[in-house]
Amino acid sequence: MTVVAYTVARSHPGKSMMTNSRVRQLAGIYARHGASVRAASVVTGPMAGSVALFRGYPDFRTAAKAFQAINNDPAHVEFWRERDANPSADIVVGRDIIRTVYGDNQWDTHPVSHIRVYEIHRDKLADVMKLLPDVSKLMSKAGVNVVGYVPVTGENLSTMSISYQCRSTDHWGEVLDGVGTSDEFQAIVAKAAKFGTLRVGFMLVPL
Repeated sequence: MTVVAYTVARSHPGKSMMTNSRVRQLAGIYARHGASVRAASVVTGPMAGSVALFRGYPDFRTAAKAFQAINNDPAHVEFWRERDANPSADIVVGRDIIRTVYGDNQWDTHPVSHIRVYEIHRDKLADVMKLLPDVSKLMSKAGVNVVGYVPVTGENLSTMSISYQCRSTDHWGEVLDGVGTSDEFQAIVAKAAKFGTLRVGFMLVPL
């Protein structure tokens, strides 16, 4: 299992460079406290144009210790003091937390992600989980890493996100043209529709 905390921010007009610089600065602070960090741009979907910062930890205990250490880090305190004095973005999603329930992140080798969010009641989660090995087997033939997440905090806890992690944007396009539109994949999607409703899809690329 991996515990992932994430924040999403939408830059103010004319301040995207400042926002991106601040995201990278914050990523460095989190990394110094042991997080596996990914900074990404949201390029499609309802939050397109936003930036996201993900921090991965091996378990909740490690995450909790890191949260406390980061909050007491003078560099972190100074970062937010400067941000409050001169904001460059609005925070769309604060420190929400998800955890992996299938697979694990390969952010270093597969930095581009196509994420699909399903609304699923928790009593149907086990049924959906049974489909993920078939999805992973099919996608692995195209070099895609599949990860399943469920929320720990947030507005809607009756969801499950599937991340299709690709090596590059070109690879993402190849996968959509090939496996993504194949009868075999669409048959699995149809099975998933019996247990939940696909609500949101979006794409992340490295910042």
